[in-house]
Amino acid sequence: MNIKHLWLSSLAAALLAGCSLSPTTPKPPTPERVEDISAWQTEGRVGIRTEQDAISGNFNWDQNPEHYELNIYGPFGQGATRLKGIPGQQASLTYDDKELTGPNAEALLYHELGWHFPVTNVQYWIRGLVSPNSPAEIAYQADGTTPEQIIQDGWTVLYREFTDLDGLKLPQRMQVTHAPYRVNLIITDWTVQ
Repeated sequence: MNIKHLWLSSLAAALLAGCSLSPTTPKPPTPERVEDISAWQTEGRVGIRTEQDAISGNFNWDQNPEHYELNIYGPFGQGATRLKGIPGQQASLTYDDKELTGPNAEALLYHELGWHFPVTNVQYWIRGLVSPNSPAEIAYQADGTTPEQIIQDGWTVLYREFTDLDGLKLPQRMQVTHAPYRVNLIITDWTVQ
């Protein structure tokens, strides 16, 4: 074996050993109940229909108690829209090279896009929970614990499919409607804390 091969073999072995010794951040434990989730990241596909528009694309949503960011984008990142802010407080909306702010997400979406959309409630509905902000009707699946439908503030949330994440049942396919608005979500990935 010549010196070059010996040196390359030694370098490869050192790199592999270094990779195995590099520190890893421990994964926080999955909460025991959906109600205990304090932060999450989701991604998937979205379809939004209003009186004037029909939009489809991909989404990712990053939520924690201090901040949220929802990104919706078409193929190859085209038509990207970002809604971010502090839950229940000021929000910003970025689309078509504009960045706008408002007192909260609901007011901003209505003022800029003409959409009535209950972002605050959706932060609960996406986890299969009733929002604590107003009365609601809930219907359960045959198991008596998994929601099938939530009706709240004039909106109907239909849960079509759930996925299991470390023992938690989380929505995978859902539809949120209040004529003329309809939002379909297919969630392909959940990360929760």
